[in-house]
Amino acid sequence: MSAPAPAPRPTDEALGYHIPSLGYRILVAGLRLIPAFFLLVALPAAALTFLSSQGISLPISVFAVTAWGIALIALGAARYVLKPTRAYGPVSILASLVALLYLFYLVSLSPYRLVLPGGTASVVAGYALFLELLMILPAIGIVVGILVTIEDARSRTERLPFDFPA
Repeated sequence: MSAPAPAPRPTDEALGYHIPSLGYRILVAGLRLIPAFFLLVALPAAALTFLSSQGISLPISVFAVTAWGIALIALGAARYVLKPTRAYGPVSILASLVALLYLFYLVSLSPYRLVLPGGTASVVAGYALFLELLMILPAIGIVVGILVTIEDARSRTERLPFDFPA
């Protein structure tokens, strides 16, 4: 007598979720890189270059803006691609930590004293409090990343019906 055939593995749809293919996630992450690159790298670098050409020097360099921006957009793309995996939580923690460190770096540059070129007038801008308030968001992101990591360690598929509903 032969053994009964094993029951087929339930599909993702039967479990209540549908994970997009890796190729699709890579494509969408790549498309999200375009506006993120303009917002976090190209526009700030262009503004810094323009102000430098006008004789106004700012405390942050084009290299620093470019490096921090590329790190943030690369981690953002990695988060999107890795969302259905267990690596999503740790990558989320890393992305939020990099954002928090970037804000700490910017706080260290406050206050900024702008001396108008060819003049004796100056303007002082203190923006540390604003940046400290912005630090709340990546701090919450770190906590969420830790909770997602713990949840994925217990049950990898528990959050998938909410992140990728069928």
